[in-house]
Amino acid sequence: MTSTNKKIDTDHLELAIELGREELAEYVKLTEDALIQEVNIDGFRPGKAPREKVRQHVGEAQVLESALQTAVQRSLDKIIAEQKLDVIEATDLAVKENTPDKLVYTVKLQIFPEVKLPDLASIKVGRHEVVVETKEVDEALETIKASRAVLTDTAEPAVKGDKLEVDFEVKENGALIEGGESVNHPVVIGKENFIPGFEDQLIGLKKDDCKEFSLTAPKDFANKTVAGKKLDFVVTVKDVKKVTLPELTDDFAKTLGKFENLDQLMLNIRDGLTEEKKEKENQRLRLEIMNALIDKAECKPSLAMVDEQLTAMMQNFDHDLHQHDMELSLYLAKIDKTQEDLKKEWRPEAERQVKMALVLHAIARDNKIEITREETDQALESLIQSAMLRDGGATPNLDLERMRTSIQSRLLNEKTFQLLEKNCLPE
Repeated sequence: MTSTNKKIDTDHLELAIELGREELAEYVKLTEDALIQEVNIDGFRPGKAPREKVRQHVGEAQVLESALQTAVQRSLDKIIAEQKLDVIEATDLAVKENTPDKLVYTVKLQIFPEVKLPDLASIKVGRHEVVVETKEVDEALETIKASRAVLTDTAEPAVKGDKLEVDFEVKENGALIEGGESVNHPVVIGKENFIPGFEDQLIGLKKDDCKEFSLTAPKDFANKTVAGKKLDFVVTVKDVKKVTLPELTDDFAKTLGKFENLDQLMLNIRDGLTEEKKEKENQRLRLEIMNALIDKAECKPSLAMVDEQLTAMMQNFDHDLHQHDMELSLYLAKIDKTQEDLKKEWRPEAERQVKMALVLHAIARDNKIEITREETDQALESLIQSAMLRDGGATPNLDLERMRTSIQSRLLNEKTFQLLEKNCLPE
């Protein structure tokens, strides 16, 4: 077997590989050996059928086609390993000659850019103590109580704590602001989820009452388009309900699960909040480690890689908009921007994400971190079982190869981050 490399650009090269008669004959034999084990032929035990019978059963064309695939895959893998090529993907396979005496083919390889990593021991980040305050447990309990609240219709004027449904319009200088109209909108007076003063204006109103009033949005209001401006409201009350919250007793705790008393419930809540905070702290630590690595590593992603990441980011954003019944074109029209404007704004983040992926890959490669087939299969099986439970036991229609690739990437990143934590966190 011989091969030649031709550099196309900084990230791509064309690899030409030639196999001779003896090598091709060996691949044909390997293919036939595999088919002998796989094919069932009447009159012969599994794996015992003669080679000639298997060729007749499968067909000469199929044998040669399978042998060609094996020859290409194994020879390509061998050349990549021998030349220590760090390949992202192989594309544009072209068979130039295919006879019993010679197989010649070319393939385009995308190569990982060179990454010069800093000494991992030079990266040190500090872990923050995870503390759950009593106030946080109390707030979680209040949320649980609210989810078990009893709602009762009332004709009485609304007071603090009542739950209302309202229709409202919000205008500025006579023009409806963006998102300033809603129907049957839920409001709990006292939750302070609206512009300051809005809920106070609802106190004393009854079902079917209508009220007009004006408020000035705070200068630091989240919606910057109306911050500091005078807004005019028209509110119609569609429904008023009294909210009766359950008492925090041992009996209440028992209704929520396998809790014998309120103390066990509170302990469970504290444990849950602690785990949640630990997960957030781990995410913060990993991000801080990666930011430090990116700053110190020498890595220059190609324009094509950054453009590819930008395209993926745009597709994900479009998908998120669809989840909220919005169209990308309409969103862009509202903010008076084009896709190219967004890509220009997002380019620094896209470059950072590509650098992160390249640095993680280089660390995994240099430290020989790998994911076994068994690890991937186990995670894939768990994912399929979860999908079947979600779909009532039916076998879901899944792209298994795409899932397998995604799982391998996720598991590899997890192992790599575990290595980084071991090296970059204090004992």
